[in-house]
Amino acid sequence: MTAFRINRTNDAVFKAVFAKHPKITIALINAFFEFQGTELIADIEFIDREIDADEYEGKESRLDILGRTASGTKVNIEMQVNSLAAMGERSVYYWARNYADLKRGEEYDQLNRTVAINILGFNLFDVEKYSDMHSCFGIYDVKTGCQLTDKLEIHFLELLKFKVKNVKEMNRMEKWAAYFSPTTSEEELEKIAASDEAIKEAMEVEDVFTKDEVAKRSYEKAEKFRRDQAAQLKYAEKKGEEKGIKAMILTLKELNVDKDIVIDKISTHFHLQSNVAKGYVETNW
Repeated sequence: MTAFRINRTNDAVFKAVFAKHPKITIALINAFFEFQGTELIADIEFIDREIDADEYEGKESRLDILGRTASGTKVNIEMQVNSLAAMGERSVYYWARNYADLKRGEEYDQLNRTVAINILGFNLFDVEKYSDMHSCFGIYDVKTGCQLTDKLEIHFLELLKFKVKNVKEMNRMEKWAAYFSPTTSEEELEKIAASDEAIKEAMEVEDVFTKDEVAKRSYEKAEKFRRDQAAQLKYAEKKGEEKGIKAMILTLKELNVDKDIVIDKISTHFHLQSNVAKGYVETNW
C-alpha cells in the first residue's frame, strides 16, 4: 500500500482514484443508492463539464465528478474539505445547473433524475441536532411529506461525524466514510479493503499514484492550497469576531454599563477566558 499517510480528500488523489476509474466510482455511488433504497447503477459515463472562470488553476477548492448512467440518471460527486457558507444553497444551485438540460422541442417529463453527492470535511448540520453523518434531501410537502418529484436527490456525507466501529458491522457507506476519514487507522483500512473490492482497488490506485513524481507534485500543490485556504478562513473568522467584540464593547460603554460587567458579558458571549475578555475591554474602552 502507500508509503505515507495520504489525504484521500485531496483533489489530486480524488481525481486520480475516481475520475479515471468508473468501477470505483460506481461502487461509491451505489453505497448511497443502496442506503436510499433506489436502483443501483451498473455503468457510468463521465461528462466533461464547462468550468467556471473562478475554478481554473485551483482558485476554488472544489472538485466534482459528473457522470451519466445508461438510464439517463446524472450523478455529481463533490468533495468539499473547508467549511463554506450556504453549502446547502450552493449544492442546490449546482444540482439545478446539471438538471436543467432540456433541448429544443423536449418536454419536461424528459428531464432526467439528477443526484448530488457532497462529501464534506466539516459539519454542515449541528451535531447535537443531527448526529447522523449521512443525510438525503428531496422536494416534499412540508405538511404531508408527499414527494413532488423523485428527480431531485441531494446527499451530504459529513466525515467528522463518522464513528469507528467493527468492520463486520459496517455497511458500504460507512466503509467509504472510513476510507475518507483521517481518523481511520492503517490497520482498519487494511481490514476494510479486504472486505470491499472497490476500496481495495482504490487503495491500489493510490499506491501507483504515490510512486508517480508528477502526481505527487500535484498532490502537494493541492495540499498547500487547502492549507492556505483554511488559514485564510480562520483569519477571516478571527477578524470578524474581533470586529463583533469591539462593537459590543463600545455599545455597552455608551450605555454606561460597568466595565467589570462588560468583561463578564464579553467573556460569556464570545466564549473567552476572563483575562482575554479583559484585554479586549481595556484596549477598546
